Amino acid sequence: MKNKLKFIFFIVFFALIIYVLKFSPLSYYFFTEEGKEIFSQKFQNYLEHIGFWAPVIFIGFFAISIMLFIPASVFTSIGGLIFGHWIGLIYNLIGVIIGGIFSFFVSRYLLRDAIAKFLQKGHFKKFDDSVEEHGLSIIIYLRLMFIPFTYLSFAAGLSKMKFKDFILGTIIGVIPGIIVITFLAVAVKQLFVTYKTPADLIRPDIIIPLVLFVLSFFIPPIIKHYKNKFNVSDDVEKEVEG
Repeated sequence: MKNKLKFIFFIVFFALIIYVLKFSPLSYYFFTEEGKEIFSQKFQNYLEHIGFWAPVIFIGFFAISIMLFIPASVFTSIGGLIFGHWIGLIYNLIGVIIGGIFSFFVSRYLLRDAIAKFLQKGHFKKFDDSVEEHGLSIIIYLRLMFIPFTYLSFAAGLSKMKFKDFILGTIIGVIPGIIVITFLAVAVKQLFVTYKTPADLIRPDIIIPLVLFVLSFFIPPIIKHYKNKFNVSDDVEKEVEG
């Protein structure tokens, strides 16, 4: 009975997420380019006017957005635009980690027991066994492969992965992506503010983030080449990617 109640609660929770993402007016602000731009500007203006509480509000919204399956890049960009390189990087990392923790625990304590019998079949069974023993290296690998953040957090919560492996592997694995998006957002902002001549495009604070952004596309294929070093089997990849 307890597991059924957990499952019902999760279904209601997930239904609310689907409604927010697909059918409510909020979907416009997170899943259309025009809406993202409007939301980003309004949210920036709001945070700039509340002073001391800005970091707390930002981190809270970031964590909630992760739970709602909103792409982490939306708030990561906002963090860079508002707080700059290093402070923005720190706040972005805190926000994404808290969001990941919430997703992990919702999945583990509201869903796993209710569907336990379905988890012991096919590729997920092999994924489950693998992450129980090699959780840290596998989560680092999958984060560096840029698997959708919330999806992977929920999958980790459903598995036997240890929480300490999940949190440490997530921190290590998301740092490259967070750095790239945060720094790129700052570069774009600086370019809009200071651009006068084409020479402004070759400044180090513009070129370096752009180079990092381009290089980030090579991370997944390089990491994939060394997947055995991360104890990642074909079954683990099939479960996560398919």
